[in-house]
Amino acid sequence: MRSGRPRALRLSSRPMRRLYRAAIAAILPLTAGCAITREVAVDSVTPILETAFATTFRDADLETVREGIPGNLLLLRGMAEEYPGRRDLRELTTQAYFSFAMAFVEDSEPDRASLLYQEGWRLGREFLEDIDWFADAEAEKPLPTQKTLNRIEDSDVPLLFWTLANWMRWVSLNLDDPAAVAMIPRIELYLDRVIELEGTYYQGLPYAMLASIQGFRPQMLGGKPEESERNFQEAFRISGNRMLLFHVLYAQFYCRQVLDETCFDSTLNEVLAAPDGLYPDFRLWNQVAKDKAHYLLEIRDELF
Repeated sequence: MRSGRPRALRLSSRPMRRLYRAAIAAILPLTAGCAITREVAVDSVTPILETAFATTFRDADLETVREGIPGNLLLLRGMAEEYPGRRDLRELTTQAYFSFAMAFVEDSEPDRASLLYQEGWRLGREFLEDIDWFADAEAEKPLPTQKTLNRIEDSDVPLLFWTLANWMRWVSLNLDDPAAVAMIPRIELYLDRVIELEGTYYQGLPYAMLASIQGFRPQMLGGKPEESERNFQEAFRISGNRMLLFHVLYAQFYCRQVLDETCFDSTLNEVLAAPDGLYPDFRLWNQVAKDKAHYLLEIRDELF
């Protein structure tokens, strides 16, 4: 068994360097320009940030981006907070926090990952709180009503989903806190509405996230293994079985919770055996999935 935490994932630095240089070039005028100039600069840099972020997940040269991401998170957060009304910046920033924490931090530093997820959750939630349906939904106790949830629109899906993704992963790392566990039904309802509107978003990730949260706990403690299995299968179908991360989550949150060691082992070994070029647009996520599969197999005796 590997001593300590899993090895650092090494990712390509080139897209992130391009992101950083382009962003700095566009942001420099912000320090001296008028409000109009500043807004124009943000309009110019945001598409560059979005493109560079997407490009990172297609890169085949997996070397050193991991070390460069934290600084770019601070850049994104600063822009999002400087322009609190920019939904596009909030979407990008919440996605970046989730992606960094899940891909590179959670397995080796769960406490730090919890803080990152909490920050991503905060950044998304701040924007959502100014939207009437979210304010009403959060005020409804014990859970939001279906009437309020039906007010969520297609345009709300990206920001709501990445906010929920951070929230859900934060809960997964804090299951010893009754207050965190109590949030699970509320997150499930929001995810149900996201799936109703756009279940195919990000290759079916909403289904994988819902399936994960349904598999957090054993059935006797409120887990929903049958629903978890069904939603994982839908995520596999939507992604054409090419998003290996979904299979890692399946092993971690379904196979483990139903105490099926054969399911756990075979699923993770299939991930490791998958070709590197299985899904070029998400090559990075698939490499992350393989690293996570290695790690889970190494600690399997601690899990069963």
